[in-house]
Amino acid sequence: MIKTIEKNILLNKFDAFTNQAATDIPAWINPSAHQLPSLLENYIYPVSSWPVIINKEMANELRELCVRLPKLLYKIPELYFQNDPKKVADYYYGGNELIAQYALICHEKKIDIGCRLDLTHTEKGFKVLEVNIGSSIGGWQVQSFEKAIRKYHPYLSNPETATYFQSENSQENYLTFLIDKILAQVSSISGELNVFMPIEQIQSEKIKKDSLDFFDVLLQKELQKRGLKGKVFSDKLTALQLKQGKLYLNNTVVHGIIILSLDQEEPPVDVFRAFLMDQVYFPDNLALNLYGDKRNLGLLIELAAQEKFANEDNELILKSIPWTAEIKNRDIIHQKETVNLLDFIRKNRENLVIKSARGYQGKDVFIGKFCADAEWEEAISLALTETDFIAQEFSDSLNYVAPNKHNQWTPHKLIWGAFGFGDTYGGVWVRMSEVKTDVGIINSATGAVEGIVYEMDDALLDD
Repeated sequence: MIKTIEKNILLNKFDAFTNQAATDIPAWINPSAHQLPSLLENYIYPVSSWPVIINKEMANELRELCVRLPKLLYKIPELYFQNDPKKVADYYYGGNELIAQYALICHEKKIDIGCRLDLTHTEKGFKVLEVNIGSSIGGWQVQSFEKAIRKYHPYLSNPETATYFQSENSQENYLTFLIDKILAQVSSISGELNVFMPIEQIQSEKIKKDSLDFFDVLLQKELQKRGLKGKVFSDKLTALQLKQGKLYLNNTVVHGIIILSLDQEEPPVDVFRAFLMDQVYFPDNLALNLYGDKRNLGLLIELAAQEKFANEDNELILKSIPWTAEIKNRDIIHQKETVNLLDFIRKNRENLVIKSARGYQGKDVFIGKFCADAEWEEAISLALTETDFIAQEFSDSLNYVAPNKHNQWTPHKLIWGAFGFGDTYGGVWVRMSEVKTDVGIINSATGAVEGIVYEMDDALLDD
């Protein structure tokens, strides 16, 4: 067995950071002690007070994956299903051919949609576990903590050294992307650009207001750069109406719609019509199911093995995506041998993960090495009953030494959340879980600590 390599979240700057940091630096940032947006003053997930530092090589690898993989994902309907509505309906839409037809119409609009890759950094480089697509991807909001981290560390705040450490501003990158896409799709915009964000499912009026204020501040900053005015609005989706060829909320024209919650009402027909008429940028349209299904990773591998993409793209897929397959009682070819998939899953529990193709926040995820045989068999039965489950090769994270909640430096496992906004790399943040409490699932909702990532100039690597 290969010994797990241990790295350090500070790379070769451990002494420089730990010697200069204040002795009373907390392990986690206290949101109320910093001038954060109201929405984040009671942020429920712990954020590390220490930076996570990467070198240029790691940043370039993340950048390449975030920009290139989504573009290959968008080719699946044509290359794998030949844009056949019945095939698409059977695979993604429970056999509903009418919905599949509408989804393909949306797909043909060829609009860019923001994405977040969830990756592990292994002994063989970064491995892509999931590609999350749509406005609800989350994680970019955490960038608000970046200034607080700089204050704790002279190495990050001293003008002589601070310029060597850059943290991609995922918030600015996302807003720039959003406004660019709205302007590209809605040609009728003149002087004013309004965004609609339905968050009526939030029960707390304060959280609802704080959410709108948080997004509106970011929006105003980006609009001012372009000499535009506008605002973010919220209501139920059904409040939107198509009138005289434009989409309105009462008397206000809406140019972009972003849906941040997965538990949202179905968009009304007027929204769909406005999108088809290029009167609104609506990334969370019916085609989203085509892109966000985790089974797509297995399809990409199949297409790459058949050399359906350019050579460099085939190589990228086969190198960066761990073996993935939809769970069904069927034969598969694994390492040039034909085997029954269910038998293969049972015999290789220690090296596999079972998870829902539409799950999120670590729900319906079973890590084989942490499951007893009986629990693993239950996971297989669930997968066969519920359908749309996948088996995936377990890609174990390298151990990264990082501070735990007691500020003791111990081995951690990391999940990297890297953003792709069209042709732009949007940045990355991490979720860290201490090895001694590791159960395989590393997610903020299951107790992981979040961290801000800084790219270090290579000029500092050998000083």
